[in-house]
Amino acid sequence: MTTAQNTALNTAQTIASVGFDISNFTAPAEQVTFKVPVLFDDDGEPTHGFIIVGKNSDEHREEWAKIRAEGRQRSANRRTAIDESKIEGAEKVVGLIDDNNKRLAIAVTVGWYGFTSAGAPAPFNKALAKAAFDKYPTWQDRVSYAMDEDANFLKLSSQASSTTPATSSAD
Repeated sequence: MTTAQNTALNTAQTIASVGFDISNFTAPAEQVTFKVPVLFDDDGEPTHGFIIVGKNSDEHREEWAKIRAEGRQRSANRRTAIDESKIEGAEKVVGLIDDNNKRLAIAVTVGWYGFTSAGAPAPFNKALAKAAFDKYPTWQDRVSYAMDEDANFLKLSSQASSTTPATSSAD
């Protein structure tokens, strides 16, 4: 079984276990965040990390739309079209893919925890988050993997047991 199949199965299991009321399809979307740890203490407890929203968020949808529009525009213009049959073109495409992945990771990153400046909690700054992803690419990978996991962002309500929605482990 592939990772994608496992992910789909896990998401389906999550939905089935708590119930998914169809009123969720038309209810106003509520932003659900998820903490992605990147640094840990000696006991393995997370101390620092990023707070992200998922692929269904406005942040992701808006950035993804920009990326797609730029790609279409680039391919429609013969002067900026990339010839992937040559190594230079292939390398350029790989660079664009990497840049687009970083753009999406930055777009969904809406906060952080544990980071300080002069001993005080540092206010979130997307430019510094990008700098962190540049310096520590594995942090960007963690954000990207977490963003791809639907179950991290599902906010499900029980069908009959309560009017208070159950939440994922996003808190």
